[in-house]
Amino acid sequence: MKYYRWGFNNQTYNDQFYISSGGFEKPHPKHSYGPMGRSGYMIHCITGGHGIFKSNGITYHLKEGDMFYIEPHKTTYMEADEKDPWTFYWVRFVGNLVPKYMNRINLSSKNAVMNQNDLPTVFQDVIDIVEYSKNTGPRDFYYQSKMLNILNSLQLHYPKPSLHNNIPTATDIYDRALRYISNNYEEQISVHDLVKYLNIDRSYLFRIFKKYSHTNPQDFITDYRLRKASEMLKSKENNIEYVGLSCGFVSYQSFFRFFKKKYGISPSDYKKKYLN
Repeated sequence: MKYYRWGFNNQTYNDQFYISSGGFEKPHPKHSYGPMGRSGYMIHCITGGHGIFKSNGITYHLKEGDMFYIEPHKTTYMEADEKDPWTFYWVRFVGNLVPKYMNRINLSSKNAVMNQNDLPTVFQDVIDIVEYSKNTGPRDFYYQSKMLNILNSLQLHYPKPSLHNNIPTATDIYDRALRYISNNYEEQISVHDLVKYLNIDRSYLFRIFKKYSHTNPQDFITDYRLRKASEMLKSKENNIEYVGLSCGFVSYQSFFRFFKKKYGISPSDYKKKYLN
């Protein structure tokens, strides 16, 4: 039996979330790989036959419909069955965001085996990525969309247990508040909106901001808007009124008053200072 292997290498590189390669393999009987570590994250989907996969000292006897996950730099071993060697699709993904994404999924070298019956979309999406690579033209967005769908399915099926029994700490609340402000500062958000979004007592929110930012939530929102405005004013394309309204101030007068109070000069003088 001849070893058949086909694969792709993604030429559209990015250092954040990169589906680097994938393929389909039909190895000969008893063909093995390892024991060794890999440099990226990998998911294998077995489409036929049988084989052995070893991870974290555990030996798994796998068959059609099974899947296995490989972490970077974890020793694994693969071996095709002697009488009925497996066939499988695989994808490899790396990038600065991947460890953060995988940290949200309760999947590791200690529980590395999955099944198509539990995760049918994951199984099919891996196959779809490899098969789509045979097309011409841009493919990277397709790879990423499918891989994100895979990670979403894995997170739903393997949720990470909460370390705090779902009770958020003050740090958790502060981080959520900062994200809310950064995502909505252009709108007319207020402390009331923040309290409603976080579902906490107003006085508790004030204590949290006093602890972590040494100010109150309203002043923090205003200061955040002013920092964004000061960045926009450095561009000659942005007029002053546009900048103020784009950063969530209700009027030019309001923007002027807050800006001069913080920076000691008017928005127009600030703009001239950086454009001259």
